[in-house]
Amino acid sequence: MEMDGGVGIRRTAWGVLLASLFLLWPGAEPCAGQEAQGQRSSPPFLSADAGALKRSVRKTPLAEGIRVAYEWCDFMGEIRRFDVSLSNSALVESEKAFGFSTDELRQFLIAAESRIRADMGLSAADIARKVVSAKADPSWCRVTEDPASDFQYILRTDGTGRDNHSAEIEGIIRESTKAWESSQKKISGRLERAGKEFLRSRGMVMTPGGIAVDYRALVSENRDRLAPLAAEFKKICGQNIQKRLEAVLSFVQAIPSHPRPTVEHEKYSAGLAVPLRVLSDDSGDCDSKAVLFAALWTGLCRYRTILITVREHMLVGVAVPFISGTTIEIDSTRYVLLEVNCGTSLQPGEITSLSLESVRKGQMKYRIVS
Repeated sequence: MEMDGGVGIRRTAWGVLLASLFLLWPGAEPCAGQEAQGQRSSPPFLSADAGALKRSVRKTPLAEGIRVAYEWCDFMGEIRRFDVSLSNSALVESEKAFGFSTDELRQFLIAAESRIRADMGLSAADIARKVVSAKADPSWCRVTEDPASDFQYILRTDGTGRDNHSAEIEGIIRESTKAWESSQKKISGRLERAGKEFLRSRGMVMTPGGIAVDYRALVSENRDRLAPLAAEFKKICGQNIQKRLEAVLSFVQAIPSHPRPTVEHEKYSAGLAVPLRVLSDDSGDCDSKAVLFAALWTGLCRYRTILITVREHMLVGVAVPFISGTTIEIDSTRYVLLEVNCGTSLQPGEITSLSLESVRKGQMKYRIVS
């Protein structure tokens, strides 16, 4: 204990209660009526780089970003081409809104707990004051805030001309610590809700298995960012919905496949790149390309769209009126299945043999994104 002019000063610090947030992939989600129907002949999964497909990409630096000219061959052998500008500021904005670092999450939770405790009268100093008022004479013992931390308090005792109060002081600290530990249960619900709100603001969601990507929100938030690209598809395909679907699918399939780490530059992103990053880098893995496809496609046509995970791979399902090939039915809605990252050219309804086997066995989970 420090002494200052006959006044004993005792600083007591308690640990911050951080919500149990773990970077885990979510558990299986329900899926009804998963039997695949109308199956087309499906080749085995192809790991070849989609860059081997007939296509060309030319990038031109601009003051505010880059301009990218695309040329590729669709399913009918027709050459498609257009060019679009990608804004640096839009890319930065979309990446800032997705993912987080461990330090960002920790600092948010510390600040949230501090606010919640202050609102509920359960700060470190509040709790210690209640114990002191019940156990000690305030004339010789008082509690003050610690400017160094909201999770500490300062116990000041008048030691001049008095017997040793060390036993009483230790008793106050023990009771205060016990009350602090008990208070953690009282704030845990509000703190967990605050943590979930933080995740939502970063394109994530808390599931029974841990933290996962909020695919529906991600698709919705990036739809407007891809509006210029959607406008180009409207120009080259007109009003024909089937041509739009085939053009967008062949375009996304042709983007070279490239895996991404779960944590990059100390930021957790579940290994997913936002659509503008996929376009800017001209590369992406299966879920990154699935989000790009879904955000672009639902900006062109508002048919129900789902993302389907099978064996660490993702494909897409769309409920279009011209259903053919391999389909699944979920809640009375039938979806044609699409491979967006297969290393080759597969038309709507054609999926790899590994994807087909997983769907047949019900070893899949889906997420409705529109």
